[in-house]
Amino acid sequence: MCLAQPVISVLAYKKPGETELTPAINRAIADLTKRGGGTIKYPAGTFIQGPVEITGSSISIRGAGSGRTVIVRNNQRGYAFFANRKQRVFVRDLTIDCDRSPIEGGIYLGGCTASGADRISIRNADASSFVVENQLFNRGEEKAVSDGNVFRNCQASGQKRYHEAGGKSPFIAGGYAKNTRFEYCTATDCVGDFFDSDNAPGTVFSHCVARNSKGTSPYAGFWSEGEQTDSDHRVTWSNCKASGFRVGFGISERAKATIQSGEAENCVNAVKGSHHAYRILINTFTARNCGAGLEATDTDGVLTFSGPVTLTNVRTEKTRARNSFSNYGGGSSTNEETIIGPGCEFDKDAYISYENSGSRRITVNGTTFRGGNIRYYNGQLTELLVKNSHFVNSGIIGARIKQSRITDGTRFVTTDSSRTAIQLSLDSYNTTVENSTFEGYNKVTNNAKLGTGVRQTSRRQGPR
Repeated sequence: MCLAQPVISVLAYKKPGETELTPAINRAIADLTKRGGGTIKYPAGTFIQGPVEITGSSISIRGAGSGRTVIVRNNQRGYAFFANRKQRVFVRDLTIDCDRSPIEGGIYLGGCTASGADRISIRNADASSFVVENQLFNRGEEKAVSDGNVFRNCQASGQKRYHEAGGKSPFIAGGYAKNTRFEYCTATDCVGDFFDSDNAPGTVFSHCVARNSKGTSPYAGFWSEGEQTDSDHRVTWSNCKASGFRVGFGISERAKATIQSGEAENCVNAVKGSHHAYRILINTFTARNCGAGLEATDTDGVLTFSGPVTLTNVRTEKTRARNSFSNYGGGSSTNEETIIGPGCEFDKDAYISYENSGSRRITVNGTTFRGGNIRYYNGQLTELLVKNSHFVNSGIIGARIKQSRITDGTRFVTTDSSRTAIQLSLDSYNTTVENSTFEGYNKVTNNAKLGTGVRQTSRRQGPR
């Protein structure tokens, strides 16, 4: 028969004359460590406390509710609660105010498994709020396996510093932490990349919100990177939203990123793949009112990728600047295909193949362009295939490409009868058009070769 673990009150361990709870919580943890675990309860109220190490496995810290139990950090450096090489350690239902504490702040899990936090609010941390990784805290270079940790319904706000004297993101899985989940977490008006995974295989951010209300943050709402060659760093952002950042969602180095049902609003780059080594997968994403400040650039865009990407059901709305595919300056070429797929819809230009960077093969399949064009330049190694797509007051404008082909029921519709649908600033016939319809254009093309199945008609009504 399994006996229930003890539940104790932290106040039962407080001695007369003690003004802080630090000694009491340390005594309570020591007691439960000897007893094999249990729960330490905090009542409602405000309590001053220094950094506390949870020294045993199967120990939970529980308050009376976020906002009801408030722990005010004293002026010591360290984390409100940290654990090294433990299992089943949880902190729940309280608020931690770190304004007085120099460096660090909230919760650190080093080399822990099956542990985490739930309904925790951390305010004003100095350099880090929620951290999980395999390196132990205050143990030099000592490391242990970190696996299966979960943070749910947690909030970080007002974090003050980033990568100065050891600063980190408000929410971070790093240093080989495996299978970490952040669910329904929110970061507001912090310094740093709000949600970060750095060489942390299997990290999942689900229904998380990164929100900056003070202009445009120079950081990222969500960021993933990892230069190490010995880890399979996969990250998934599911139903996440970034608002008010230089980069909404960013991927670099060896991160293998998937975005499912995401949104970026009022960001400069909605999604940025910067020198990423692997394919980025994006399914169902909206970039709204993004791109301010990018209007004059050639190699950066609202959606911008240096390497291969697959997009499905991706939309841009009220966009300020172009999108850039296989187009980021300084990137290397790859034979992997970039796919702009079914359900995608863009209201600004899509630039591809600038100086032969990124994918050498680009397929646009089932995509709608409304007011924006496909543009390519100086991509002598690039092959472009456009099929089953719809251009509304839009077209294709390009020069110096290895080969482009427009086919399979692609349709061009305009209300401007003076337009040429496909405009090529060269006289070599490297573009072929076939099995496509052109409605309302003055001319199908100036230099492309017209194959079979090309149909041109006048336009009697507005574009659909």
